[in-house]
Amino acid sequence: MVLTNDPRIADQARSLRNLCFRRERRFYHTELGHNFRLTNLQAAIGLAQIERMPETIAKKRWIGETYTRRLKHIPHIQLPLEETWARQVYWMYGLVLDENSGHNAVEFARRLNNDGVETRPFFLGMHEQPAFKNKGFFKEEKYPIAERIARQGLYLPSGLTLTEAQMDAVCRSVEKILT
Repeated sequence: MVLTNDPRIADQARSLRNLCFRRERRFYHTELGHNFRLTNLQAAIGLAQIERMPETIAKKRWIGETYTRRLKHIPHIQLPLEETWARQVYWMYGLVLDENSGHNAVEFARRLNNDGVETRPFFLGMHEQPAFKNKGFFKEEKYPIAERIARQGLYLPSGLTLTEAQMDAVCRSVEKILT
């Protein structure tokens, strides 16, 4: 989804999503575009999801606030922050292990998995993605903060069907491993 109040950007986005067909001549391409048009079914599902957005955000915020309340006393982890000017939606609940924790994200995830807690690693920075490196991009470039959080960060379970009992199990496991 692209939102803009700039008519020029809106026209460019519409063109890119529709194979860059020219208005004056269909199936004539002066630029490379994509087939990003939604089907009617995809659009209907998207609209239904938008209608549910307030309840989805409320549930995600409850999950995030509950994790933060339950985990904030544990040493060696950095939890998501919220500022007075920016509220978290907690799309995913990520934590970053301090390098003094004795764990990296892979090892920590393995130990959580042994307790029945599935996690997801943080994304690698673009400069470390093979698709870009193989094309010669980002040669010799280093981004230490992105590299650190990619190696020390992971996402805890945070789907909309997560129950309080499941969150209790996750928090107990995190605490057991880190304390």
